[in-house]
Amino acid sequence: MKLTFTYGNGALVLPAALAQHIDKASKKDLRILLALAAEPMAKIDLEAACDQLAKALSLTAREIELSLSFWRGTGILQTDESEAAPVALDEERAPAPAPKVIADKGLPVYSSEELSGVLERRAELATLVNECQRTFGKIFNANEVSVIAGLVDYLGLDGEYILLLLAHCVRIEKKSLRYVEKTAISLHDEGILEVKALEERLHRIEVMASAIGKIRGMFGISSRALTTKEKTMVENWVCGMRYSEEILKMAYEITVDTIGKASITYANSILERWHAAGYRTTEDVQSALAAYRSQKGSGQGSFDVDDFFEAALKRTYGE
Repeated sequence: MKLTFTYGNGALVLPAALAQHIDKASKKDLRILLALAAEPMAKIDLEAACDQLAKALSLTAREIELSLSFWRGTGILQTDESEAAPVALDEERAPAPAPKVIADKGLPVYSSEELSGVLERRAELATLVNECQRTFGKIFNANEVSVIAGLVDYLGLDGEYILLLLAHCVRIEKKSLRYVEKTAISLHDEGILEVKALEERLHRIEVMASAIGKIRGMFGISSRALTTKEKTMVENWVCGMRYSEEILKMAYEITVDTIGKASITYANSILERWHAAGYRTTEDVQSALAAYRSQKGSGQGSFDVDDFFEAALKRTYGE
């Protein structure tokens, strides 16, 4: 037996990759995709085509919007960025960094019917919601479930990414789905869409939060927040140079001994020169200090920071 398609006056062509996503698509999604593929107007005026589809299929503009968002997330559909996209159709599902308008609009608020539709076409979402509830240690209300659905269905984030973000929020004691939403949108706008990139960013955030608290205590800064410049310096110490707390304390003590007061800027100059000289551990610094003092002919003689680093750089680079 042989099957032959009767094309008539035209043919409907769809990407072969569609077969990989059929199991995740709802009946409504498939109807919309087929109708869109058969609509010539879609390549000329997407907004007008969507209006026609909504009428022909007896669907709302919102239903069309959510379905197109789903198909963008699969990679089956792509919007031409050179054309003005209709207001109702955002490209947040695309793997590229999201348009900045997301931050202004936030995630969609799903009605009960819309949320049921998302859960229907994304069988894995119910399991993800359960895992998220377990991570937060609470049962979500409808609005909170809507946030998780939006992260998956609207931003295109996968379950591992979302659970990693929620675990981070628990660690920093920000157990709020609205905080999760705000953070996820910010990360998405920055183009941080993969789990590996997210892990690196969250690690940096948590390391910085811990480091700033310790630096404020070490330098006696209790009445004010660190300035942007100071935060940048601290971030370079712990995330760029990757110096331990012990080395930071050594730089602090040398700063106070040399200029008589705590100064992040002065300590930064010390740490930058240590790094330039190749000192990575407390042992490296202690050995350099011992060599310097031995060369000066005194075990505890006066300490000249500039003189010390000049000698260190000469030893390191053979100048």
